[in-house]
Amino acid sequence: MKEELITDIWIIVVEHIPEKYRKDTAADFVNALVDHGIKDSVLDGLRGVDSYLDEAIEYAIDGEEVEDEPDYGYEEEDE
Repeated sequence: MKEELITDIWIIVVEHIPEKYRKDTAADFVNALVDHGIKDSVLDGLRGVDSYLDEAIEYAIDGEEVEDEPDYGYEEEDE
């Protein structure tokens, strides 16, 4: 699947998604692309289309943790 087609699909779909659901939708979208064999180089080419998509791509390619909640300095204790 070409980058332009993926970009067009995302732009069309994201316009119909409320703002509060876009982060999760972007993550699901990128995960679906990865599950269907889209290469990291193609994903990397999608950067800059949308901030939510950028964050999901960053996580998928680099494996960096995306925090949903702010860090208040508390550490979880092991039981």
